[in-house]
Amino acid sequence: MSSLLNRKMIFNINNRVAVSLLALLLCFGCTKKLDAPGFETSPENHHWESITDTKSGLMGLYGLMRTAMVSNYAHWAYGDFRLGEFQSYSRMDLESIMNNDLKRPFSMLEDLSNWRRFYAAINAANLFIERAPEVLEKDVRYTRDYLEMDLAQARAIRAFLYFYMARIWNNIPLITQSYDNSNEFPQIGPSTQAQVMDFAYTELVAVSEFLPFQYGVAPQNYYEEQSPVWMKVLFNKLTAYAVLAHISAWQGKYVDVDAFTSHILNETNFGKSNLKYNAAVTSNSSGTIGLSGPDGIFSTTYGAGQLLNISASYAFLEGSREGHIEELTLAAPFINRINPQIFVPKDVITELFTDPNDTRFGSNASTGEYTEVYFKNFTTSTPIFAKININKDKNFAEYGSNLVFTRLEEIKLLRAEALYVLGRIPESIQMLNDIKVMRKVSGYTITMLESKPLLREILNERKRELMGEGWSFYDQVRFNRIETLDPAFKELMDKGGIYWPISKTVLSNNAKIQQNEYWK
Repeated sequence: MSSLLNRKMIFNINNRVAVSLLALLLCFGCTKKLDAPGFETSPENHHWESITDTKSGLMGLYGLMRTAMVSNYAHWAYGDFRLGEFQSYSRMDLESIMNNDLKRPFSMLEDLSNWRRFYAAINAANLFIERAPEVLEKDVRYTRDYLEMDLAQARAIRAFLYFYMARIWNNIPLITQSYDNSNEFPQIGPSTQAQVMDFAYTELVAVSEFLPFQYGVAPQNYYEEQSPVWMKVLFNKLTAYAVLAHISAWQGKYVDVDAFTSHILNETNFGKSNLKYNAAVTSNSSGTIGLSGPDGIFSTTYGAGQLLNISASYAFLEGSREGHIEELTLAAPFINRINPQIFVPKDVITELFTDPNDTRFGSNASTGEYTEVYFKNFTTSTPIFAKININKDKNFAEYGSNLVFTRLEEIKLLRAEALYVLGRIPESIQMLNDIKVMRKVSGYTITMLESKPLLREILNERKRELMGEGWSFYDQVRFNRIETLDPAFKELMDKGGIYWPISKTVLSNNAKIQQNEYWK
């Protein structure tokens, strides 16, 4: 109990640190000095003195990263809503995103077009990398091992965010030094997407050596806590490999994807990080590991680690109304609202989920019965997407779902994609069928290659398995680079329309940044 109270105190402190850092960093977005947020030096003059400072600084990085990814539902807007399966019930700003009409005069679109939150987190990471070594000389409790693990996390967060941003905006400024408000921020032009991705790749390879599989494995502590406290919170070794696999896939380097995914899916390796497959779909308090449900992978009570998880625990006062997909997808009987703000249309559901035995969603035409795990109220005009549903009280909506960026099942399907590209068709089919078996779906056979193309089936399985997890749009990009599965989408890619417009604020603050060509 004392350990949990200690972590609660740590996170309360660090949440305040993150909020203070974010407020400080974002205030610079209003000045013409900056095209990315700067960092005041005065509050930091006496910050890098002790192990307490490194702990609060590191936790602040995670807080800033989460804020960047969830503000205005960014992760889902970029990855799920845009030209995806969801439809808006009544919100025109969300409808604009879903139709790729991204320059309409909505504040949400302008905010999502502005990369300031991401550079706030990156600049804080740069500062941490520069200043944390000072503590090694000032506090004997701060050991070389601590410093190496902390710097590795800061560099990994920075690399991940650069990968994340380059997928959204294409060419972006590559900033690897912190800046303060005492000097003019230089007018920095963009680096190419390839340069940014190569930087992120190189950084992750370098730091993977110093990232452990788990932190604070008994009898060792990490910041006075053992592994259960840090599980699903911090970047670990397999986190780095998972992001490396996705950088490689985005760049079409599928030999590297093969290598990284093979390493992750080695049972010995993922066992070291306490990762488990979510073989069941629903979960309950008996401890069943599940994809959905109150104790499933999106909850903090889930009893295993994740490859890359952004935590939002009620226990540590991280739950909130906004910044969770549930605020958009849920309605009665889950919360006191008649209709959800977004939903997946019935025809889309039935077109995707064709196997009546699918435990995620199945429909039996002869009996009229439905397996409603992903969706509730299917017989109504607006089915409720309930796959992610972590809410304390329907009368007072406060959501506590984790943002799961990637998990073992996602990596297995990414590996199926890589093996297909590499011509290893039987192995690709096996990876695909491993997921189908988990969900009680009939397997794919090599005799189906002509009638049901394998690449499209892998894409459809990713749509089914990963719905609501931020992959739909990026999957369409990667798969249409391999083969033209959707001519209209491929034409959008060729014109550069897959990238977001850059906000007016960013353009006005830096003359070296130009609007993405498609949006001029």
